Amino acid sequence: CSSLTSFPLINTAAGTNFYQAWSGCSSLTSFPLIDTAAGTRFSRTWSGCSSLTSFPLINTAAGTDFDSAWSDCSSLTSFPLINTAAGTDFTQTWRGCSSLTTFPLIDTSSGTSFYRAWRGCSSLTSFPLINTAAGTNFRETWLNCSSLTSFPLINTAAGTNFSKAWTGCSSLTAFPALDFDAAVGLASDASNSFTGFKDAWVDCTSLADFPANMFDNTTCTRYFRAFENCALTAQSIENILVSINAAGTSNGDLSLEDGTNANTSTWSTAANNAYIALVGRGWTITQNGTAPS
Repeated sequence: CSSLTSFPLINTAAGTNFYQAWSGCSSLTSFPLIDTAAGTRFSRTWSGCSSLTSFPLINTAAGTDFDSAWSDCSSLTSFPLINTAAGTDFTQTWRGCSSLTTFPLIDTSSGTSFYRAWRGCSSLTSFPLINTAAGTNFRETWLNCSSLTSFPLINTAAGTNFSKAWTGCSSLTAFPALDFDAAVGLASDASNSFTGFKDAWVDCTSLADFPANMFDNTTCTRYFRAFENCALTAQSIENILVSINAAGTSNGDLSLEDGTNANTSTWSTAANNAYIALVGRGWTITQNGTAPS
């Protein structure tokens, strides 16, 4: 219904499934405060409502499935503090909401999948400390959130997949000490390349500071293009290499090249030693400058 500019306040009090109900209503500029108290499924409900500039505080307390609910609502500049306490699936929920400048501290404590949840929210300058303790899938979650200047210390202890999680977050200058112990993904596994930390921070062109001990306890060995085209200092590169080496894993891949990542001529002895130890265990590492030997 791409020509609808408004929608009436119909009685939806008994509605439980709102799957794709207004998907593609690209001319709607506003939406009424309908009764969605019984609604459990909001998958793709307002997907592609690209002219909505605001959204009402509807009752989503019973909602569990928010897959792509507001994806490509590209004119939304703000979002209400709806009740998402029961939500488990936040796959692509706000993907492509490119005009959002802020985001509320919604309850995501039951969420397990955050796959592409805020992908392409390119106007967000900050992100709240939401509860992601149950989250396992963070693939492409903040991809191309290019205006984020900082990132909160969210709980990622259960996270297994961080592929492309922060790709293109080109305004980030530092990264918090998140928990990556549960991350999985082997460089040798050709069956599913988008696992582990593949492309996780690629094109974060301002990212200079990365903390120590981030990978000490993970079995993940897939870091292909993970730090390509960043601005990592020599200390940050030391932190990364020493931490991955501490995990004692073998046959991995790691990308530290391009951008303004510190050249090997500036690396510390600790970084050089960790590099040599990793290569000795079958790791493939790319970097700016001549490989340490």
